[in-house]
Amino acid sequence: MKQALLSICIPTFNRDKYLKRLLDALLPAIARQQGAVTLCVIDNASSDGTGQLCRDYQQAGHALTYIRNEENIGADANAIKAFKQVDGIYGWVLGDDEYVYEQTLDSVVSVLNNREPAIVYLKSETCTAAAIADNRPRNQAFDYHSSRLAYARNIGVYFTFISAIIFRKALLVSPEKPPIKIIYGTFIPQLAWVLPLLEQGSLFACSQENLIAAEPNNTGGYRLFEVFGANIKTMLDNFLADEPKLRKVILESAMWFLASFFYGSASDFKKENPLVAFDFAFKELLSYRLIVRPLLSYKNLASKIFVKAICHIRKNTLYQS
Repeated sequence: MKQALLSICIPTFNRDKYLKRLLDALLPAIARQQGAVTLCVIDNASSDGTGQLCRDYQQAGHALTYIRNEENIGADANAIKAFKQVDGIYGWVLGDDEYVYEQTLDSVVSVLNNREPAIVYLKSETCTAAAIADNRPRNQAFDYHSSRLAYARNIGVYFTFISAIIFRKALLVSPEKPPIKIIYGTFIPQLAWVLPLLEQGSLFACSQENLIAAEPNNTGGYRLFEVFGANIKTMLDNFLADEPKLRKVILESAMWFLASFFYGSASDFKKENPLVAFDFAFKELLSYRLIVRPLLSYKNLASKIFVKAICHIRKNTLYQS
């Protein structure tokens, strides 16, 4: 049997309404690919209608594999299980609450077939009823990079957005290669396959326009500064230790990303001491010691405005806007 070009794996838990919205958008596009794209839903022991929803799609003749965990194994472990279910040349671990626009999958398949990049990054926008109802033709063009450093500068911390990343698993997994090192408990396990591909790949792609939509305010329950500070540093130390320039670019991007939250509300996240977290994660960076640390220490209106302005400018230079 011929290997699929792309495996889409959706980890899910108690989000049947979001999942239905996503599947209704994806399944017609998958059918057009005539077997080149497979779909698998990995249910983390949901107590809502997720199981029945998937069985209904199967009974209607849709090509959908449904896997249900006997118990909730946690979000990290379920995302990793989704990664392991990828049996195509490429994989896409897609959040259950995202939305994929009509022509996105056709464009992705074309890019994978014709250019064979190591990573494809899909720009995204906030998921709203208006965005879903907007059926205007979207620019399906992609930018391509042969420079890993240039690509990393443009994506930065948003390599952590799991749904935006389509990855060439065939470059990572083979009988000649050691097993991928998985680190649990970080809330960003996807960096275990994204960062090695960034190091090994020779061509990378990014959509020019927003081709997916992300549900807003639908995450939380963890320590924001720990995850995007210490945990990113841990992942970079493990997977990009021999790539100091790449490592620095992503770590600095994470630093400015978190700085944008320093003065704002983080009510959906667990309480922590931001300055302590910053010191632990970013003290090695000269830009932190000379610029960011003094600004964050002042805690006055002028420093707040300055930090917010820099964060806004930096964010607008990234692909994720």
